[in-house]
Amino acid sequence: MSIPTVACCVTSYWVPAHADVIVTKLLRGYELYGEPTTPRVKVASLYIEQFPENDIGRAIAEEFGVPIFPTIAEAIGVGQPGVNVDGVILIGEHGVYDFNELGQEIYPRRRFFEAAVSTMIAAGKFVPIFNDKHLAYDYADAEWMVRTAKRLGVPFVAGSTIPLAWREPALEHPLGVEGLTEAMVIAYGPLERYGYHAIEGLQAMVERRAGGETGVAAITTLTGDAVWEAGRNGLWSQELFDAAWAKLPERAVDPVAVAPRPTVFLIEYKDGLRASVFLLDEATVHFSYAARRGDEIDAALLYLQDYPPYGHFTFLIRKIEETILTGRSPQPIERVQLSTGLIDYGIRSHHQGGVRLETPLDVVYTAPESVPETGLGHPLPWPPEGLVTLTEEYLQGIIEERLDGKPPRT
Repeated sequence: MSIPTVACCVTSYWVPAHADVIVTKLLRGYELYGEPTTPRVKVASLYIEQFPENDIGRAIAEEFGVPIFPTIAEAIGVGQPGVNVDGVILIGEHGVYDFNELGQEIYPRRRFFEAAVSTMIAAGKFVPIFNDKHLAYDYADAEWMVRTAKRLGVPFVAGSTIPLAWREPALEHPLGVEGLTEAMVIAYGPLERYGYHAIEGLQAMVERRAGGETGVAAITTLTGDAVWEAGRNGLWSQELFDAAWAKLPERAVDPVAVAPRPTVFLIEYKDGLRASVFLLDEATVHFSYAARRGDEIDAALLYLQDYPPYGHFTFLIRKIEETILTGRSPQPIERVQLSTGLIDYGIRSHHQGGVRLETPLDVVYTAPESVPETGLGHPLPWPPEGLVTLTEEYLQGIIEERLDGKPPRT
């Protein structure tokens, strides 16, 4: 039985861009739970849109004998008419692209998706598609992408690594959990790039509540002193914040003193659930979660391996491979659709000065009972002794500057 093939279409390919931590693993192999593992799909072709000075895509393509084509259609056809691969990987992350008036980076995710789907329509053959991170900077594009994939019967998998990464403790709400009334994620920015990760991490937890997901009514984005004022006014729970903060390695730091430009997304779900997502630049380089369940509070660190080999991407690769092998995504595309809408409307609220925005996010779905091959229940890969990640080193410098009373970095 031959191994399925994929066309990888990326915006930019350098260390450690998403193209590197996904495509390179598919070429070189990867470790799964510490064991060397052979990829279950083979990279047949590449499309690379931009070639910066630090590009490694051309060298790696030459090393593995993978052709680079000038268009997405040619990559999917592997140089011939039609669809001559078993799956398509779209990585529209990184590279030099314009920003719109809202401050959103105009990554060509819908354009990449349209090019792939158009090629399939012309050939009359449809294969699974993976879209890295959120679906688009604009929710209307995201909704169209999901609707189009469903209409054409294209298996569609997408999203962040946060829902798949390690958790300490190994917290997962049982499917149909009762009594979930408020939830929270603490993370860091930038607003869109990491705000999306934090929001999908939240969504992966709260989608398991009783009644399933019914959508979001409104979102408000606050910054600066308004973040802490909202807590004093009861718009988010200090008790939950303390529980989430206690799970972070930075827990000895005073976030109010160290984070001069905090941001919070205040999310109102249609079924009454309230949630808040904090971006505390210069106070943390990690993610954590807390939720009120009846009279109890659940909390956990959501851990990424922020140094080579960036093992959390291995879990995402396993989802890509499974979708291509089975024709079904093991995780709901609706989660990514809803999370995409939340970051879009959250940015719109921010752009309008922190107004409360009602949303059209009537996304209804049921979470899967479980998602296989994640970091859940496995030991955290803490950095080896003596290794300090760049982000942690940067954080320590920021903290020291705050304590010395120096002005914020730009």
